[in-house]
Amino acid sequence: MEGALADGSLTRLQEQLDTRGVINARGRRLVLVDAGPGGAAAYERAVMDRAELAVRADTWHDRFNVAAWCLFPQTKAALNAAHVADLDIAPGPARSRLRDALTLFDEDGAVVAVADPRIEEAIRGFRWHEAFVDRRLTAETRALCVPFGHALMEKLLVPFPGLTAKALFVPVPAEFTAWPWSDRLACLDRALSRMIGALRTPRDLAPLPVLGWPGWHPDNGDPAFYGNVQVFRPGRTMRAR
Repeated sequence: MEGALADGSLTRLQEQLDTRGVINARGRRLVLVDAGPGGAAAYERAVMDRAELAVRADTWHDRFNVAAWCLFPQTKAALNAAHVADLDIAPGPARSRLRDALTLFDEDGAVVAVADPRIEEAIRGFRWHEAFVDRRLTAETRALCVPFGHALMEKLLVPFPGLTAKALFVPVPAEFTAWPWSDRLACLDRALSRMIGALRTPRDLAPLPVLGWPGWHPDNGDPAFYGNVQVFRPGRTMRAR
């Protein structure tokens, strides 16, 4: 996507979508259009009904949205379909808990591929030291964190300590991290597209301070990095205790 991001024009971005054969949930070629007035509901219905994706080509936010469609086309189409299905049930201005969850993942989501379930268990349990210090080698060799949300991608341009993603976990085989990058992305996209239908509320997503992931910050090789409880919070369970 480097050429598209540098160019920024709808034409160049459209070429990226067409090269990858990106389609909406109804199988229609996705076409970029200049963003105009209209809210979130109109945006989602335009993607589904007319296969039109509204884009402000001069913003990183929308360019990264196009990038997400290129990287995870099945999942992005599934998110859009879930939004529209919920809008058909509850068309009012208030967003449902389901659409809250869909929006959070679409904007700030990360997908974590895990060949060792102990990494997922530690993250879901807010046991950051266990996940990234005690089991650091496991996290490096048997797990992989990939940004999904386009707002998250934009924030990573200028990262800050408390940057937190909303994670979904995909179980993968032990040899996953040795696969070609394109095969890993395709595997994650297929799995995520099926998981979208199981989302119900934002609590289905696991908070993940992404700069704690091994290699995502130059200082996180030091165990003391994880001592900042303003970033690596103990979570609801530990606070209750």
